[in-house]
Order: sequence, then C-alpha cells, then structure tokens
Amino acid sequence: MTNVDRDGAPDRRLAIAVFAVCFCAAAAIGFVTGEFRPQSVDQPIAFNHKKHVVDNQLGCSTCHTSYESETFAGLPDADICSTCHSEPQGKSAEEAKLVRMIKEQRPLVFNSLFREPSHIFYSHRRHVVKAQIRCERCHGNFAMTTSPPRSVRRLKMADCIGCHEEQNVSVECTTCHR
Repeated sequence: MTNVDRDGAPDRRLAIAVFAVCFCAAAAIGFVTGEFRPQSVDQPIAFNHKKHVVDNQLGCSTCHTSYESETFAGLPDADICSTCHSEPQGKSAEEAKLVRMIKEQRPLVFNSLFREPSHIFYSHRRHVVKAQIRCERCHGNFAMTTSPPRSVRRLKMADCIGCHEEQNVSVECTTCHR
C-alpha cells in the first residue's frame, strides 16, 4: 500500500527516496565508467574556432554538419575541411599540417570534448532547432577559442534543470534519463 499525504497524493518522501537511490546509482556508474571524470583530449590539429567562426563568419553547421538534424552535432572530417583547405589559406603551421593530411589522404579524426553519459538522452536537434537555444548556452564561448581546450566543464544536472525550468519544459526524470 502506498503512503499518501492529506491530499491523497503519493507520499513525497517515498518519491524523493526513490529519486535519491536512482541518482546515486547513476552517479556511481558514471564514476566507475569514467563518464563523469574530466578527461584530457588531444586533437589532430589545433583548430582555431575564432578564426573560423568570428573572423570568417562560418556558422557552427559548416563543420558540425548534423547538429541541426541529429542528436549528435557531428565532428568535421577531412572531406569537410578540404572544402576550404585543399590549398593553404594562410601561413599557420596548423593549417599547413591540415593541408598535408588532406593531400596525403590521411584520416582526420577529431575527438569529442563533450561526452554524454550513457543514461542521458540529449538531442541537439530538439534543443538547437526546436527550442532555438544557442550553442553558447551549453558549450560556453567556444567561438572565441584559438586552440582546442584539452578539457571542458562538464554540464551538471542542475544546469539542465535550470534551463528546463526557465523554458517551462518538463523536468520529469524520463524526459532526459533513459
């Protein structure tokens, strides 16, 4: 028999206890699997976001081709970079390295800085296209970076809940948790 309060609603203490147990279990799994630990990430080239986004006014979707249509934003590969960099555009050592990689048909694999824990479902399409949330809201001021950071601040559940509450979007656990 479920405990109920004076209004006949299920006892909130039970709901809070269940939430706390689930949250602690998810956190323990995340720490064991490394999903919550900050990780240092190396990239194949020192990509300059400022040069591309601010100076050349390229939109995020130029390189992150699926952020408007998929759950994952996508990372550029040699085909995307070769659109502009099959020949040098400037005198940067990193660009010269990129042009060599493209000419030698070496794979260009950028490593994701942001990892979504396996128990979370996040859709870039839903947030960027439907809710029209700007990239900076979650990713910070990446547009001003001149080289890739080796690690990034991990989003916390409070960040997501705060935004959901501001936008009057559900904060029910199953909205984001699998």
